[in-house]
Amino acid sequence: MAYFVALVSAFLVLSAATALRPGRRGLSAILAYPVGWAAGELPVQGIVTQLALLGLLAWWGWPSAAWLSLLVVVLAVVSIVENLALVFIAFYARRIVRRSMAHSPVAPLQIPHAGDDLFGSWWRTAMQFPFHPRDMQLVKNVAYGPLARQRLDVWRMSTTPLHAPVVLFVHGGSWIMGDKREQGRPMLHEFVRRGWIAVVPNYRLAPRHPWPAQIRDVTRALGWAKKNITTFGGDPGRIVISGGSAGGQLAALVALCANDPTWRPDDMTDVTDWSVRGAMPFYGVLEMTGDEAHWRGLGRGLLSWLEQRIVQAPFEGNEPLYRAMSPLERIGTDAPPFFVVQGRNDTLVDVHVARNFVAKFRDVASAPMYYVELPFTQHAFDISASPRTSATTRAAIAFAESAVSRPRLTPSLVKSYQVPPTELVVKMSTGEWVGAREAARELGPFMVLTSDNPFSHELHADENAERRHELFADLQRRGVRLRHTIGRDPMGAWPVEEGFAMLNQSVEFARELGRAWNQFAIYDVTEEHVLVRSVDTGEVLT
Repeated sequence: MAYFVALVSAFLVLSAATALRPGRRGLSAILAYPVGWAAGELPVQGIVTQLALLGLLAWWGWPSAAWLSLLVVVLAVVSIVENLALVFIAFYARRIVRRSMAHSPVAPLQIPHAGDDLFGSWWRTAMQFPFHPRDMQLVKNVAYGPLARQRLDVWRMSTTPLHAPVVLFVHGGSWIMGDKREQGRPMLHEFVRRGWIAVVPNYRLAPRHPWPAQIRDVTRALGWAKKNITTFGGDPGRIVISGGSAGGQLAALVALCANDPTWRPDDMTDVTDWSVRGAMPFYGVLEMTGDEAHWRGLGRGLLSWLEQRIVQAPFEGNEPLYRAMSPLERIGTDAPPFFVVQGRNDTLVDVHVARNFVAKFRDVASAPMYYVELPFTQHAFDISASPRTSATTRAAIAFAESAVSRPRLTPSLVKSYQVPPTELVVKMSTGEWVGAREAARELGPFMVLTSDNPFSHELHADENAERRHELFADLQRRGVRLRHTIGRDPMGAWPVEEGFAMLNQSVEFARELGRAWNQFAIYDVTEEHVLVRSVDTGEVLT
């Protein structure tokens, strides 16, 4: 018995060590994910197991050999210390997540506290098994297409209100396995308890169905939601998409390709809006060419996997195909807001993939990017309902609710934006302030955007000044020629709003920035007119 206890204790020590510092070469790399994941996500169970082994040995009879007794004690102590460190790390993730969201460069968010969870109670977190809420309504295997794998589940509560926001969750599994019943459950349960509707599809899997069958199916599932979610009480205009690993790649790609008809079903021409309000890829495969600048030693394995099992075509000679399936290559100025979560100890998706995706997104896109990087965290950590998972769930909810919470533009606001009654002036290079149309005669047509008072909710002057400084820095980084502007209400009913005239920029560019800075409208100025355009539609507001 002593030898058995020593052997199992040694395994617990090595597995916890793998969770803390996974190997990236040889056999240690192969075992890093299955062994490290279990140890990293179940440290309390590891401690209980170790204590149970010691109790069993004491009941059976403590070994008489001094060296064996010492070995058992040393292994047990090391195992318990390692697992206590993993417990601390899981709880410390709460601080990491909160700080990451609060210090986002654009539109920082405050996330709820653990006590604010509506479903993720302390005892569910302690058990770490994601049971369904008893009062959740689960509609299974709804067909979103004619094929066997084109089935989805719809989750909602009996009390879910009409016009509820929707989270579309795409499972992972390296594009060859996985099921809609298996992943994302702790997060989705909290979303559903908070009044969201969850749509969880299956999709065709490789190698039987090579790429692009997977992205075509997920796109079709989004089209189904746009057409049919009102039947379940959902709002097709307020959809956020999420997924893990391969599902994160598919979710990100759908979000970034709203204006690309390549993968849309031919029988869904009646769907005119393929956009989502936001995307939440968890440890997603966000780069698909195997570029070692991103993958740091893992790229060759990814590319071989794609060539042999998924795409079933060599990279050489098909580079445009591989780049087209890579979310990193599809980032544009019109990208929706993103929330990216990545573990630093991930041995399947290197952390630099997420880092480089986030860096490029912040350079190119106008929308906010929220990034959470978790230390000592392995791939697929969120399958268990751990304290770390509950923290990222709260952040996901804060992000998603901010993405879908755009208020309605009222007729009174539209009227107040007009020029007149608003007086819009521009600061010229001479330092003189002139009317907008007079400025256009010298500068040419321009667009005007302010970052003040998001959604016309009046902020303190210091908050507006800080937002204005951030917008100015963003415009300078993009190389935009600009002039300072002021919008005044002659009646004094609304505070002065400062902004920027953006020269030689399109309506689309100004709209994208307007969405990023939570504005209802932008000004389109020429010598002949000052038009107020909707940020959402681009239409002239009258």
